[in-house]
Amino acid sequence: MLFLDRERADDATKRAAETDFGFLDRCAWPTAQRVREYLDQCVARYPQAERAELVARVRSGDDRAFRSGLFELLLHEYLIRQGFLLTPHPTLPNGATTKPDFLVVAPDGSSFYLEATSASDRDDRSQAGEALVATTLQHLSEASHPNFFVEVSHTGYPTTQPSGRRLTAAVVAWLNTLNADEAVAALERHEFDQLPVMEWGHEDLLVTVTALPCRPDARGNPRRLIGAQNFGAHWVDGWTPIRDAVMTKARRYGDLELPLVIAVNIGAHRLDVIDEMQALYGQEQFILDRNNIDAGPRMERAPNGAWNGPSGPRSRRCSGAWLFHDVTPYTVSRRKHTLYANPCSYHELPANLLKLVPSAIVVDGRIVRAEVETMGRVLELSQEWPE
Repeated sequence: MLFLDRERADDATKRAAETDFGFLDRCAWPTAQRVREYLDQCVARYPQAERAELVARVRSGDDRAFRSGLFELLLHEYLIRQGFLLTPHPTLPNGATTKPDFLVVAPDGSSFYLEATSASDRDDRSQAGEALVATTLQHLSEASHPNFFVEVSHTGYPTTQPSGRRLTAAVVAWLNTLNADEAVAALERHEFDQLPVMEWGHEDLLVTVTALPCRPDARGNPRRLIGAQNFGAHWVDGWTPIRDAVMTKARRYGDLELPLVIAVNIGAHRLDVIDEMQALYGQEQFILDRNNIDAGPRMERAPNGAWNGPSGPRSRRCSGAWLFHDVTPYTVSRRKHTLYANPCSYHELPANLLKLVPSAIVVDGRIVRAEVETMGRVLELSQEWPE
């Protein structure tokens, strides 16, 4: 179990340096006791072979591990109460060394993989990861090309040093295949989404490179390759961390034979449907036709969503993004969640899953939403939980 069965007398509020687990394990409040009892019941229903690993993560003293472990535990509880069978950390037939969090078998026999992750507009950027990325991009910034310079952005962070030389060689070789005149023509037509784009990855790092052509009269003289850098991982909005979380997990396991559902627990101060839509389908932007000012602006989506990139559909290994708003053991009965179906995924979501969880699917270019039983009702918790 997660918590020892002992008397607790300390009813002080959470202390400044106290971990989330430390507070919950110490606190003598009746509400804390109810949460402990409920979580222990959930652990008792978690697969025994993986139970010790989950408990160790939650008890580790790392607040992020505490939150992620309990999110996985509550997802498991929510699904098994609706007849799903979950197997943690299944070995993949494609030979990948990484393993998703769960293989899930639906009540109708259909299957899918489920990966749980988190995103927050309050998270700090990884300093170690940023240092690795900076070292990699330094090689690229020192390179040159006679006909192009590039805009560079990245999402995610690696844990080992990516090869800046390999990145640079790949970018230069790619630029050598491009036609600068065609790229200039796209700029003149204001068709910025037609500019050539390449992606290069290492672990959870994804570098996106957009080719920007030199003017014809300025070609032939090698110049500094990086003309602009745009690191969206600063997370100054509500939707960027969601997009990055989905994109990072979508490429983690290679090509899969089953649908992949990515559940994202979003620890944002505020989350709305606009943030969710922008994260998946692209940022809202308003376009004004210079030749018809009276028509007013029209809204389009920029090609910068998890499922819609500069070159068209992307993250197609992800069949669905299941977005949760700040689910914790204290808020789980009241939090909303929606499973968005990726319209361009390689595998469709199981119909049985869409029937049992709140969903949003694209029908004739519009989002159609379906509501079902709330998470609190499925978990048999009142709206006032934990009272």
